[in-house]
Amino acid sequence: MEVLLNADFFPESAPEGASELLDLVDLANVACSPRSRNALALRSLAKDASLRGVRIGALVRYFGGEVSARELTSLMEEEIGSVRRLLGESGGAVQHVKLHGLLADLSDEHSDLAEACVDWMESELEGTPLVVRTGGLLHAVAEARGVPLLREITAGRSYVDEARLMPPDQAKALIEDAGAVARTIAEWKQSGHWPTASGKKWLVEAETVCVTPGMPRDLEIARAVRSVL
Repeated sequence: MEVLLNADFFPESAPEGASELLDLVDLANVACSPRSRNALALRSLAKDASLRGVRIGALVRYFGGEVSARELTSLMEEEIGSVRRLLGESGGAVQHVKLHGLLADLSDEHSDLAEACVDWMESELEGTPLVVRTGGLLHAVAEARGVPLLREITAGRSYVDEARLMPPDQAKALIEDAGAVARTIAEWKQSGHWPTASGKKWLVEAETVCVTPGMPRDLEIARAVRSVL
């Protein structure tokens, strides 16, 4: 089974080595809002990704506390709409959608948010894949509703026993050893199991692995994961 490599790109600042990272990934998740002050950089990134044959998707972000289903719908409309307009300038289109960070957490905790996300995808981008954390609530709701999925695991991050990412502020949440990350990916591809922080093994099916720009040794980890995939 082919496993795709994806990475998130943000408007505030282009990550160091963005061009090299684009050479490694299959999917680029682009965050863009009407308030972005870095639209020029995003246009350049989108052009570079397109030239490399990298699929460009919309990354939806939220900075705050709780969010209602109505607010999530508005965020998706605004953020994805901005990426669609950006790509439309050159005749491109959004090829997938991903909820980032806190929004992904909340949508795996609250069924109304998971349903709102799926409702929006069905009404506005029917047939477009949704990137979901494998094994989460959003995964379950989208799968039950027949939304195309790209199930994701994250390289360089520890998981807890509930098949959830360990919060990044906890000790050992980040794995900076590129060799260790590559071995985990290789063992998962062979056995189908992914280790948790407690030492248990979690049976995982996924179509994509995420690497996160800005994490320690991000490019080194991306190269190691690419070599395995």
